[in-house]
Amino acid sequence: MSSTALALRRPALVPALISLLPTAAFLIVDAWLGLVPAMIAASALTLVLIVVRRIAGRRIGLLLPLALAYVVLKAVAGILTQSHVVYFGAGVALSALTAIAVGVTAFTRTPVASYLIPLVTPYRRLTPEHPVYRRVAAHVTLAWAVVELGIVAWEGWHLTVASASEFVIMRTVGPWMAMGVLIFFLIFYVRFRLDRYEWALAREERQ
Repeated sequence: MSSTALALRRPALVPALISLLPTAAFLIVDAWLGLVPAMIAASALTLVLIVVRRIAGRRIGLLLPLALAYVVLKAVAGILTQSHVVYFGAGVALSALTAIAVGVTAFTRTPVASYLIPLVTPYRRLTPEHPVYRRVAAHVTLAWAVVELGIVAWEGWHLTVASASEFVIMRTVGPWMAMGVLIFFLIFYVRFRLDRYEWALAREERQ
């Protein structure tokens, strides 16, 4: 691999690795000192990362205090109850609410996927106002929401039967693999449905 390719991949790889630091901290501290110290360590590191991103110029506006409050409240609830179900259950519940909110947009004029499709498969002539484009965006949005709710249901069940460390490992690996497969098929679906319309519009321009 060329040095240029490595340079292009490195910026995307570093944030992904940094985002895994709270997970790594939880697993290490949980094995060493137990559940409550692990929750404290992971929450403290998460707060540090949120603030560092803000200082680095990644403005998130109102999301900053909301994100900080969420992490603090989740940590306090988990520590007071000394329960990993309570601590991680907040994240599972938030994922469910997000999936529902995203899924609802599939029935509006601007599905969430209509903003994301151009980032993956940009079209020069076909716009989100095109009825087929809007329909495909709705299908993609709904498919993601349904799969995410399925993952949330599995996480909720696994949370009640697994230890804290087992849950963290499976939640880190399993959903990412499932979403990777889903995204692959969704990209294929988008290209299969929309490419023909892009080609047709291009032919009309040349005539």
